Amino acid sequence: MNKPPLRALIVEDSVDGVLLLTLHLQKNYELTHLWVDSADGLHKVLQEREWDVVLSDHTLAKLDLFSALRIVQQHSHDLPFIIVSGNMDEDLAVAVIKAGAHDYLLKANLQRLIPAIERERQAVQARRTQLKSTQHFRAAFNQAAAGIAHIALDGHFFYVNHRLCAITGYTEAEMLARDCQSIIHPDDFPDHLSSMLQLLAGEIPSASGEMRYVRKSGSLLWVNVTETLEKTALGKADYFIAVVEDISARKEAEARYRLNSRMFDNINEAIMVMAANKLIVSVNPAFSAITGYRKNEVIGKNPRMLHSDLVDEPFYQTMWRSIHETGQWQGEMLDRRKNGDSYIKWLSINTLRDEHGQASHYIAVFSDISERKSEEERLVFMAQHDVLTGLPNRMLLQDRLAQAVAHAMRKQRKVAIMFLDLDLFKNINDTLGHHIGDKLLQAVADRIRSMARASDTVSRQGGDEFVIMLPDVDNADAVALIAGKLLETIASPYLIDDNEIVVTASIGISVFPEDGHDGDALIKHADTAMYQAKKIGRNAYVFFTREMNLRAIERMAIEKKLRHALERNEFYLHYQPQVELRNGRIIGAEALLRWNNPEAGIILPGQFISIAEENGLIIPIGEWVLREACRQNRAWRDQGLPEIIMTVNLSAVQFRQKNLAEMIMAVVRDSDLARFGLELEITEGSFMHDAEAVILLLHKLKDFGVRLAVDDFGTGYSSLRYLKRFPIDKLKIDQSFVRDVTIDADDAAIASTIISMARNLKLKVIAEGVETAAQLTFLKQHECDEMQGYYFSKPMSAENITYMMASGHAVVGPSGRWGTGGGVHDLWSYSSPAA
Repeated sequence: MNKPPLRALIVEDSVDGVLLLTLHLQKNYELTHLWVDSADGLHKVLQEREWDVVLSDHTLAKLDLFSALRIVQQHSHDLPFIIVSGNMDEDLAVAVIKAGAHDYLLKANLQRLIPAIERERQAVQARRTQLKSTQHFRAAFNQAAAGIAHIALDGHFFYVNHRLCAITGYTEAEMLARDCQSIIHPDDFPDHLSSMLQLLAGEIPSASGEMRYVRKSGSLLWVNVTETLEKTALGKADYFIAVVEDISARKEAEARYRLNSRMFDNINEAIMVMAANKLIVSVNPAFSAITGYRKNEVIGKNPRMLHSDLVDEPFYQTMWRSIHETGQWQGEMLDRRKNGDSYIKWLSINTLRDEHGQASHYIAVFSDISERKSEEERLVFMAQHDVLTGLPNRMLLQDRLAQAVAHAMRKQRKVAIMFLDLDLFKNINDTLGHHIGDKLLQAVADRIRSMARASDTVSRQGGDEFVIMLPDVDNADAVALIAGKLLETIASPYLIDDNEIVVTASIGISVFPEDGHDGDALIKHADTAMYQAKKIGRNAYVFFTREMNLRAIERMAIEKKLRHALERNEFYLHYQPQVELRNGRIIGAEALLRWNNPEAGIILPGQFISIAEENGLIIPIGEWVLREACRQNRAWRDQGLPEIIMTVNLSAVQFRQKNLAEMIMAVVRDSDLARFGLELEITEGSFMHDAEAVILLLHKLKDFGVRLAVDDFGTGYSSLRYLKRFPIDKLKIDQSFVRDVTIDADDAAIASTIISMARNLKLKVIAEGVETAAQLTFLKQHECDEMQGYYFSKPMSAENITYMMASGHAVVGPSGRWGTGGGVHDLWSYSSPAA
């Protein structure tokens, strides 16, 4: 694939710096570049050639950065000027951006360079396009075939084109000295004034009508005038735009036509005659009888006034294209009468031409066929739908399924089939009667239909069997989530004729293309899976494919256990110490959630956290974690142990919780924990979704005294402008960067850049995942504030960390292990006597 060209002017006094930039740019562009390092050189190349972007270092031996910026601005304000610096100088960055530079990047983080260049190139193109558009508008305005005028709210002209001057006979200067009333025939002016008042009142979007103009010579001219009201950016009326069409020739042609009024007025079909400009010139009584519009309500109006919201604009565009190309069109159309009632009409439009072969009139003839169509649709509906529930039947399902499979095959997507059968439905029929059974089937159908998307098809196959087709699904997990919710919805009690009925369902699921390539195979395999669901105990769903089924069963089992885990006290916390690198002391601990289920044993967070976030259980679980962590920290302080900061993670889902800040503050108060004893960790994704709302929430927590940290920093996209607005105290370097910090130059550069940036922003930095002495040495050399990881300690129980702090084992020794000076212990092999 060809790379786009880029002409880059590099202002740099280091060969290495130029080489770094050119090598990076050549990955994405067909690069043309020059390198300058002086003011004279910069002046010269700007005069000789055109450039797409200027890339400048901020420290130059022969040229001041601000001088370079001024030289570029003197040449062109449209030329992007981007600083690519070897280090972050926040004060300089702010000053140079204010002076007109377009961005400030670090050489250690060049992944932002290409997006920055593309953003500025698009902005330049947009400004140039706008300039051309304005020039084109002025040319088109004066070359328009129709007269155009801009009219002040008091009726005076303040902008007219050449065509309007030709129509009226006045010069441009003469027109600008007049108002509308001076050129409109006195008998026509009241209607014009009324339309203008309606426009001003917002009663109509535009006003269009025929009227007589008085030329400069005194002669009369028939024109069609369409006027709209322009408003200011604040929504206030600004001025009118009038489009004036000379229709004198058409008026004269109308006089030559003699229609057979007797046939016209007595025919049973509606007739509407339109002039060449598509304005209605005549309608017959049948037109009024069908549409409800009187003759005087439509004459002189555009037939658009009859258009309903039931037919989209492309339909009318296609219809008129056919009329212009072939001279005629006929077909069905859904329309509305004046009173709002809809009806179906059979419409035929033909073109009448004058002696020169030009269209002079359009004759539209239509009749109301609503009753006939209603009967046809009723018969079709009965053939395609279940009589009891109104749901699509087998025939309609097969048709839609075939279309969905064909679409999925073209787009490389998936289609899911759920075969649903009610459990022990026969018992309900036998004990309560078939009339209760039928009502139950209707209620079940309503519940299934309420959960379906607009694109889904819910079908009744007969008896108590239903099939749900889900086109365009992402993956099996999404289908499993829907199936679980469907089982839960169906299982809620029903009240039918004073009988409380509880019924469950079994669901079999097949997925295209894994389980079949046509509708018959997919339904058959879903039916097979449904019987397997009944065998394992009913009120369950089973996938036909073994791998999908195993994953779905595992997910369903975890979700079922998760719903009761909190109330059964199955959750507990482990704590991983956080160490201050300056003196090796434990200054904090991160609370980490663990789950021990009596049946399944230890279930890892990676297996259940995402499920808890999807079904909303993360909200009560998150509150429990916060309460337990605060309680434990309070307990340590009551035991006289060193005061540490307790760190608790917040899920992005919790930010959608109402009154989140109030809940957190209440937990802190209830635990009687000093406010600065709690630190909340949030991910970058949490505050980039709705930055303004999160800023308000975090400021509220910050004012309360809670510390705030950004977790996994550097793995997402953080805007420096937003980051400065968040009242955070600490950045946590993600373990993915720490892992190879001593062997990967990129990871080392990222880690050191984060530390440097945090220092400039007056933030603390903690590195997670520290496992080796080499990593620890690197972090110390770059003045990282804190660390946590297996090199110091794995996460441990509250009892073990209590013993550690009580025994004074809280100092990192020279080898990176902890001890009190009397001995050295490997922490990961350590356990307290009580353990």
